[in-house]
Amino acid sequence: MKILLKNQITRKLTCIPQEMSVHEAKKIMQNNWFRHLPIKDAGGEYILGMISDRDLLRAHSENQTVSSLMSSPVKTYDIETPVKTIVHSMIESKVSAFLITQKGEIIGIVTSEDLLLLLSQVLTESHKTEMILSQYMASPLFQQSINMLNQAGI
Repeated sequence: MKILLKNQITRKLTCIPQEMSVHEAKKIMQNNWFRHLPIKDAGGEYILGMISDRDLLRAHSENQTVSSLMSSPVKTYDIETPVKTIVHSMIESKVSAFLITQKGEIIGIVTSEDLLLLLSQVLTESHKTEMILSQYMASPLFQQSINMLNQAGI
């Protein structure tokens, strides 16, 4: 099974302005089941950073702007980047989302949840050849996934 990054990303990005309050950002995340939001400049042209639901928990006030909590600069990967590279970068950087580009333009986002869904598909595919639990646990892919979950606090 060939795994392509373009099949794992979310292409519809919801971005928020840098002056948005923590309260408003929390509402958007809760209403849409998002855990990450890219943050754009005042003109809405450029992505300045990214904010996660965990970042919002660090806020001192609901009126605080998201720009004061965002991670910046945002690391991006090209759509042709191997999925394995993305997984390793998430683990090493302790980051759970990256923006994806094509020809220099941002086209989507890939999150740890997207990669867990991929893992589920891989495990379902490999289920055709029955594996016992100890074989799954010995699998490097399984071990990396568990490590990623632990680092994400899941």
